[in-house]
Parts: sequence; structure tokens; C-alpha cells
Amino acid sequence: MNTKQMLMASTVAITLSMGGTTWTHSAYANPITNKQHTKPIKEDLLQVLGVSSDDDIYKAQYNGQSLADIAAANQVDVQKVIELQLAELTELLKERLSSGSITPAQYQAQRDELPEIIVRSVYAL
Repeated sequence: MNTKQMLMASTVAITLSMGGTTWTHSAYANPITNKQHTKPIKEDLLQVLGVSSDDDIYKAQYNGQSLADIAAANQVDVQKVIELQLAELTELLKERLSSGSITPAQYQAQRDELPEIIVRSVYAL
């Protein structure tokens, strides 16, 4: 696996694992008890990208495609992918701030970095 493929596979793994941490609380995991979180993050990403499974994303990235390439191949505006990831990771940061696991200064610093990190990730830069 070349460096670009490794970066893309790692990006997907990080995105899914960060998203998975928001579902550790039973109220978040059960859509009946919390209407705000009705689908896991990966289902939202799958829907936005227009693919049917995580394997589709993995195989495309393994073959050198970025999330932007996958979106373009499915005639999806890549900005939707960026906005989805920004919203989800911002929500994760807010949860970490409210739980006390990060300080307000850490929250702001990480929040300020998110747009650049996400764009680099989506385009596999």
C-alpha cells in the first residue's frame, strides 16, 4: 500500500473511530431514546457519498480515490461531505467540552483547526 493509500485508509479509520465514540452512551446509541441522533455517523457519510457500505469507501480509497473523488463519481457536491464531517466533529468537540474532558481553550483551538483538517482529509492532501 503506498503512502497516499495508507493516509486515506487511516483517515477513514480515524473518522469512523471518532464518530464511534459519540455512540458509547446508551442514549445516543438508541434512536428511540434520542431522536436527535437517529443514525450513526457512518450511515450519514454513506448516504452523502452515495455509496452502500463501508467496504465501498474502503475499496475506493484503497484504489487511490479520496472522499472527494468518491463524491464526484457519484455526482455529489463535495461540500456536503465537508459540511457533514465538520458538523459531526464539532458536535463531538462540544460533547467533550461539556463532559469536561477538554477545556474551553482546547475546544476553540481544536474547533479552529477542524476545517483545514477536514478539507485535507476529504481531498487526501
